[in-house]
Amino acid sequence: MQAGGKANGNGTGKGTGDGDLTSVSHGPVRGVILAAGQGKRMKSSLPKVLHDVFGKAVISRVVEAVAAAGTDIEHLHVVVGHASDQVEGFLKQNNPPTAYSCHLQEPQLGTGHALLQVAPALGDFKGTLIVTVGDAPVIQAESLKALLDHHHATRGVVTALTTELLDAKNYGRILRDYEGRVRGIVEDKDATSEQKLIKEINTGIYALAWPEAAEGLKGLSNNNKQNEYYLTDLVAWAYEHGHGAQALVLNDSRQVAGINSRLELAEAIRLLRDITIEKLSLQSGVTVVDPQSTWISPEVEIGAETIILPGCYLTGAIKIGRNCQIGPNVLMKGPVTVGDRTVIVSSHLANSKIGSDTRVGPFAHVRDGNEVGDFCKIGNFVELKKADIGQHTNVGHLSYIGDASLGSNVNIGAGTITANYDHITKKKDRTVIGDGASTGSNSVLVAPVEMGAESVLAAGTVVGKNVPPGALAVGRAVLKILDGWAGARKAKK
Repeated sequence: MQAGGKANGNGTGKGTGDGDLTSVSHGPVRGVILAAGQGKRMKSSLPKVLHDVFGKAVISRVVEAVAAAGTDIEHLHVVVGHASDQVEGFLKQNNPPTAYSCHLQEPQLGTGHALLQVAPALGDFKGTLIVTVGDAPVIQAESLKALLDHHHATRGVVTALTTELLDAKNYGRILRDYEGRVRGIVEDKDATSEQKLIKEINTGIYALAWPEAAEGLKGLSNNNKQNEYYLTDLVAWAYEHGHGAQALVLNDSRQVAGINSRLELAEAIRLLRDITIEKLSLQSGVTVVDPQSTWISPEVEIGAETIILPGCYLTGAIKIGRNCQIGPNVLMKGPVTVGDRTVIVSSHLANSKIGSDTRVGPFAHVRDGNEVGDFCKIGNFVELKKADIGQHTNVGHLSYIGDASLGSNVNIGAGTITANYDHITKKKDRTVIGDGASTGSNSVLVAPVEMGAESVLAAGTVVGKNVPPGALAVGRAVLKILDGWAGARKAKK
């Protein structure tokens, strides 16, 4: 199997009669996502399509893959059922990238019945439907595009996406005639012992010519062990009526992993991780030292020659430059951007921008709304929050810099704190430190306050008013030294 969703047309074929396929409509494309299932084995009050996969809901990953499968996808039809209010509410809140509508399937009587709930809304639509299950978050957009391209090239009415598994489990099996042409799909529960030996399985993903497929859809029967209307029966209908039953074999079976339990959810996350790391390594020139201990979501972009060390977990809209070193043990949650040649070690970053030639960590916490310039150092046990930091500035260790603007060439001494929060008014004020300024160890800046350029804050000083440029601010208590104190105390004891 190859990563990246390569597919081929090996073993495809038309039905028993060639038929006149020249009238098949190929025009615009609409997506249909079947997301009505309950997912009882998830043991969750949350619908299975709303469970998280690398920072995005299962259905979000499916929606994005379908929407990115072609430039002419004009609408998404989402079939909802179990906990439909939650699914519809989620979609409304998260605004899919393509216009969409929801269609209630109640009761749930199979995949064919689900598509029947969409049919009235299609009206006079003429084109292609790409139909997919809503619980396959690993599917890649390029594989769906390959399905559409194959469907259009072969001018069939029904094209199924298939793949081969050593253990076909409970998947439907692909039936072919003696010439290798696809003639039908049999569900596992309806399959004979001989049919269960077939390794080519149905993925639940199809391309349909519409309205040509409508005739077969209306004629579906529930004469099977589950008393359901199977969408798979459309393949046999197309074959028997000479309408062009086709199949595209997906080489990478990992992409069609479905989710019906927490274990399968974990497996899907792992498979998506594997595909992502393979793409980064083979296509982007990224070195991932230990793929098994590294977790990277598909949204992450990493430049060439960057090294990802073990124990990293990178999710969301992250963009890392070239020749960087990330890790070990870095947790990064996007949106985050990192410049070139930057080193980040054993730290936590979220919603921040880090410049080039900068070092972060170990044990730094860069949380929300920070912008760190080039040639900076954010050292061990430093916490940043809503901090703007200029170039060549060092925040070496054991400091909290929150709601602050630091210029270039600033040096922050160990234990420096910007006291930005008034717990009574619940208001946060800002600290401004000018270019070339320096704070001594264990100093506190009580906001709102400004330090001018080249000013110095002596160690142990608490400053609550502005410091002029070039000035030294000293705020220590008077030091008293009592000679012989220790000996006198011992004698008294």
